[in-house]
Amino acid sequence: MIGETYAPYAPNIVQKAAYAYNSPPPQGGGATEKKEDAAVIVELSEAAQKGVGLLSQLPNITLDPAVHMANAETELKALMQKYGIPEGETVNITSSGDGTFVVEGDHPLLSEVEREINEGTARELRNSLIGAHTGSVISRIGAATEMAMKGADANPSMMETYYDWVLSVANEAKGMSFSYSLQNGELSGSLVTKQGTAIAHNEGLELPVA
Repeated sequence: MIGETYAPYAPNIVQKAAYAYNSPPPQGGGATEKKEDAAVIVELSEAAQKGVGLLSQLPNITLDPAVHMANAETELKALMQKYGIPEGETVNITSSGDGTFVVEGDHPLLSEVEREINEGTARELRNSLIGAHTGSVISRIGAATEMAMKGADANPSMMETYYDWVLSVANEAKGMSFSYSLQNGELSGSLVTKQGTAIAHNEGLELPVA
């Protein structure tokens, strides 16, 4: 399920970097000059240190939509096999982003596939479908953020305009549904705009013009 999404900005962490050097070599006496290597010391605030510790205890979370799509394809085929639905059957699944899924197709037992996904019985499939949707939304926001950063570097006076644009892209992306389609045994998917148009995660993104 897609919750609140925030534009990626640097965390409020107190950092202090300083160069520390070894003691200088003795002067004179035929001593050979020694080149000293610089080391960087980074100090984190107490809150930041606790945050790093907490993150280290969390399991790895994959946001790559392609990984989730591959897992969803495997799990969907396994669930279809459970009900005797041929792997080559065309299946369309729609995610609204609120945790509910609609499964459509000609086979009458696809209603059981829909039930298991929505009830959470098919947990791995459900999680993979949600992961593909969420990952695509985040990828779209990330693509917009990267464009805005490059745009601001080239034209600093437009920074605020680009910032507002990223927020609008984020809000729009959060409201998009996601469409999955199993055809000839291969699962594909894409974000769907409110107008019903299927798009790639970076499709249609254009920076505002001054």
